Amino acid sequence: MSNLDRQLSMLKIEKGRRRARGGGALWFALAMLLAAGAGAYFYYAKSNAALAVRTARVEREAGSETTGAALLTSNGYIIPRQKVEVTPKIIGRVKEILVKRGDHVQEGDVLLRLDDEEYQARIKSGEAMLNTLRSRLAELKAGSRPEEIAAARAAAESAEATLRSAELDFKRVEALAGKGAISRQELDRARANRDVAKARLEQERKSAEVVRLGPRKEEIAAMEAQLEQASAELELLRAQLEYTVIRAPISGTILEKLAERGELVTNTNFGGTRGAKTSVVSMADLKDLQVETDLNENSLAKVHLGLPCEIQLDSEPGNTYHGEVDEIAPQADRQKGTVQAKVRILDPSDTIKIDVNARVTFLAPKEAEAGGAPAAARLWVPRGAVVHRDGQSIVYLVSEDTAVARAVTAGVEGDKGVEITGGLAGTEQVIVDPLEKIKDGARVTVTP
Repeated sequence: MSNLDRQLSMLKIEKGRRRARGGGALWFALAMLLAAGAGAYFYYAKSNAALAVRTARVEREAGSETTGAALLTSNGYIIPRQKVEVTPKIIGRVKEILVKRGDHVQEGDVLLRLDDEEYQARIKSGEAMLNTLRSRLAELKAGSRPEEIAAARAAAESAEATLRSAELDFKRVEALAGKGAISRQELDRARANRDVAKARLEQERKSAEVVRLGPRKEEIAAMEAQLEQASAELELLRAQLEYTVIRAPISGTILEKLAERGELVTNTNFGGTRGAKTSVVSMADLKDLQVETDLNENSLAKVHLGLPCEIQLDSEPGNTYHGEVDEIAPQADRQKGTVQAKVRILDPSDTIKIDVNARVTFLAPKEAEAGGAPAAARLWVPRGAVVHRDGQSIVYLVSEDTAVARAVTAGVEGDKGVEITGGLAGTEQVIVDPLEKIKDGARVTVTP
């Protein structure tokens, strides 16, 4: 300002020159110079005026008794810890469906029934065959009846009498043949009759002995084996009948009904999307949930199993859930340069929906903090105080009526604003408005 005044004071016109020809042009030039100087003065004054700004103090939140500062944040989505697609064990046609989407069922509850007429008929046939074999085995084990033994003995005695008669006939014919009274053929016939009677007697005696002794043990053993096979086949048929009733393998909620009444379902996947269904319902336990998220490889050293976490859902911006690292994949995705991790939600509510977006904050455990000191405080600034430029997060501080840009590390967003995990001490004032006019080094004045 003083430099401008000095230059203006030097502008003097000598009296002799005032009367000189062309004095009007000189006055015009002087007026233009004065106007330019005044414009420059007012522009300089306006551009260097202090800008009125609103500020907010950094909020400090004391650390938890069990967890400390945030290590890193990651986005993911909610999944059930265990999801089950219920598949039939046999081929059948859906006869009745007892559940719908969203139903909560207990383990063992009936979900569907298949048509069982064929299996009922096969069971009746199997039961009849089993009864027949049981009767036959009982007969073999009981042995021959007294009447059968007596009949066999009588047959042997009859054969013995026949043999005695044939012996007498042979002796008479033989005597006559010696006297030449009958032909040689008559003698041979009598001898043959005697031999046949002797063979028949031997056969009847053996038959009578077999009847007396009863069935052999090998025959009984063979019948027992047939009975056991028939019994096993009947048990299989009964099991298949039970498989027509499809029950819930776990307690949980029905996520989707995959088959309709009258459709054919099977336990074998034949390929393609048409034909018999291989799954009838999908279900999961919605009280046992996880957040599936991808971690950058350079963040893996900060994460381990059991590490405490805080979980926030886009669908429930006002709620914060607690969790812990439940699983870290043993293999990385080389294309993404990430490793999948799963965080178990320790206190899920009934309002959480599967596949909604979630933000996980991994927290340092208290034991990891130096000297066992209390957990580090968390620092929060209003959302509007953080500006993102050239890949950096920046806040503007007020220092001696001057705006100072400070690069910070931004963490999760919450009800308190944006968490600042690096770059601030917690005692600063940050500018919240008007950030679009603020530059580093600008003069500012704080308005209430």
